[in-house]
Amino acid sequence: MKKNNYFQNVFDQQLEVLLIGEFENNTPTIVLLHEGLGSLEMWKDIPERLFKELGLNIFVYSRAGYGKSSTINLPRPINYMNLEAEKYLPKLLSEFNLNKVFLLGHSDGATIAAINSTLDNNNYDILGTILIAPHFFIEEMNIVSIREIRNIYEDNLKKKLSKYHNNPDIAFYGWNDVWLDDKFKNWNITNILKNIKIPILAIQGKDDPYGTLSQIEILEENLKGKLKKLILNNCGHNPLIDKQKESINKIKEFINQIEIK
Repeated sequence: MKKNNYFQNVFDQQLEVLLIGEFENNTPTIVLLHEGLGSLEMWKDIPERLFKELGLNIFVYSRAGYGKSSTINLPRPINYMNLEAEKYLPKLLSEFNLNKVFLLGHSDGATIAAINSTLDNNNYDILGTILIAPHFFIEEMNIVSIREIRNIYEDNLKKKLSKYHNNPDIAFYGWNDVWLDDKFKNWNITNILKNIKIPILAIQGKDDPYGTLSQIEILEENLKGKLKKLILNNCGHNPLIDKQKESINKIKEFINQIEIK
């Protein structure tokens, strides 16, 4: 397994990147987009498992303010996920001359993947997108959970996150402050879902404290292209941890059904 680590400049940011595979042979690449408190290292062994199971190149990175990537100034803008999807992600993938990709996003990363999948001006072909616990609109239970996690951050979560982020306060408050901002209450991107024309796989745990099945239902109502779903019992916010075998098998099935030219 060939692995390479980089720091890549993208506009005003320096992002840590991990490549797994043979990028010289034009094999399609799975691009992993982490959750709102995630980072490159917080995927743990999932990138290697995906490479082993699927035989495709794997591209992993930490967004600015996370992991070992460059820091940011707080507060993050309310439209931070749109900025990632429309500005930074396309530029990053273009820097590595990626041509054919599958986007695989978790939570915030899934929302970023969905937004990027609506764009017509990407310099790469998205063969399919995997959305794990995506957010398309605000749910009250989601805000309650985010408020609760803020209350325990200083107690023990900060210590855990410090293992993965150069500045855990930037990572945490950059995410948490936006979601609890009154101006964010009306955030909603369901109107753009109809612009996704590529195949989508949506994976959702029934016990996710950050989102209900309504997120997947609104996707199904608005999507014009093909949609595959995996709804998991006894599964929380991260199906790749809680139900890893089932999730990876479904991802493999989804990708194998897509014709790669």
